[in-house]
Amino acid sequence: MIPVRDVRTVLYATALLFAVAIIGMRGTFVWLEYRYAMNRAEAATQDLALLMEEYTKRTLETGDLLLKDIIEYVALKGGADALKGSREAHDLLVDMTQRSSAGDLFLIMDRNGNAVSMTGAFPVADMSFADRRWFKAHRAGADTIVGGAILGQYNKEILYTYTRRIPDVKGDFDGVAMVALRPTFLQEVSNMNENAGDLVLGIWDRDGSVIARTDLTPDRTNATLARSRLFTDFTSQKAGTYRSDRTSDSAERIVSFRRLERWPVTVTASIPVAAALSVWWQGLYWSIAVTIIVLVALAWLTWFGIRLSYRTEETQRSLHDLNRELGQANDSLAKALSDKVVLLKEIHHRVKNNLQVTSSLLQLQARRFKDPDVKTAFQETQDRLRSIGLIHDTLYRTDTGGTINLQDYFGRLIGELSAAYGAAARGIELDLDADPIAIDLEKAIPLALTVTEAISNAFKHAFAPDQEGQIAVSVHRSDSGLEVTVRDNGRGLIGNKDDPSSLGTKLIRAFAAQLGGHVSLTSENGTVFRLTMPL
Repeated sequence: MIPVRDVRTVLYATALLFAVAIIGMRGTFVWLEYRYAMNRAEAATQDLALLMEEYTKRTLETGDLLLKDIIEYVALKGGADALKGSREAHDLLVDMTQRSSAGDLFLIMDRNGNAVSMTGAFPVADMSFADRRWFKAHRAGADTIVGGAILGQYNKEILYTYTRRIPDVKGDFDGVAMVALRPTFLQEVSNMNENAGDLVLGIWDRDGSVIARTDLTPDRTNATLARSRLFTDFTSQKAGTYRSDRTSDSAERIVSFRRLERWPVTVTASIPVAAALSVWWQGLYWSIAVTIIVLVALAWLTWFGIRLSYRTEETQRSLHDLNRELGQANDSLAKALSDKVVLLKEIHHRVKNNLQVTSSLLQLQARRFKDPDVKTAFQETQDRLRSIGLIHDTLYRTDTGGTINLQDYFGRLIGELSAAYGAAARGIELDLDADPIAIDLEKAIPLALTVTEAISNAFKHAFAPDQEGQIAVSVHRSDSGLEVTVRDNGRGLIGNKDDPSSLGTKLIRAFAAQLGGHVSLTSENGTVFRLTMPL
């Protein structure tokens, strides 16, 4: 017989070896998965940067051809000064705008920086661009310049400019032709990507100033990368990929850039590192949980083996009895858990049945009264009991613990209310658009009662007796948590005033306060009830 001490030593060594192997293998796979996620994200931004380069080239080439036509027209008419007040020049620019999907505004300036013709207005107002950096650069000899982001004067769109120097017959500086371009292709490229919400595409000049960007707003048209590492790479590399730090952006991002050779422009494509690693993080959490479970199980098995090693000194019969007792204990625990689940479901079933009986009693009592207001009060109480009963019925039918799936629950609730108010006979459609959101029982009941009140009010007040209509219920996540909307296309608030003294209104406000939420009632081609609450 092997000594008990040697058996325990083998058990300890085996447990330690398995623990090191599990942690090492899992750590290796996690690292490989991390590198794969990062490489995949870098490759995606590199492909998008290349695509951005092609789109930008095509747009600038188009703008270049249009400006060349304008310059040839200026030379044909004898120079920029000869176009002052020319209706023909204005019509030419307008026609170019209509033929170009990218060009929003064309402008011709003379050698002094004064506007002589433009698409926006005729005759041209007195405007001088002599102080603009790009105009000074053209006067100094620059042939083409891609300007930074600007806010359009007419449609308030964010545009960027492309300008060309206009030479006279001797080749001297005679003015500047400009086209303001729409960066619409940025959105087109962004829409091609599955992570469009996190993707940021940009065009920058050699000074690091923004020309165009997908998330650009009017207050950020002067954005610059002059202090960023990326600005240094702009001037030293043709293309590259790197991870930005938080000092140059709101979040750490994977950025790929490509520098155009013909124009002093660099394009970028970037996604947050958090978005690139979102799937990896989910896998990491799951991996850690599984590893912990395995290690705990290994530790428990080791402890159990050590415990058994002490008992190996007893007879084989004692060991057999111990295993049998362990099996019986496991069976008892499983049975106890099963009994608890059955008992809990039976409680929900009985509560649901009791609520149905109560609702039926209320219905019988309502028949004794002829007063419509009394009958309505009984009906409203039945609706509230029905909504609570559906919650307990849902818990009885599903194995979701103490949570309610709002998509399933509201689908059944709408069916019950449609039948109760004769929606089909009245020609009223009741639609549902709900996310599969799970909430606990404590919040489910006041939420269900609030929505029941809103739908009941729509049935009772939104439509005339012979009027058909539609009631739409939506349940979605929002920035504040959960947003529930009940919308009808009926008579609006004129026929459905929010009476603060009514029981329904008091209940809705009380339930909203209980949920920590906020309710509103507005008129938007009908009545819109909106409840927002935290999750």
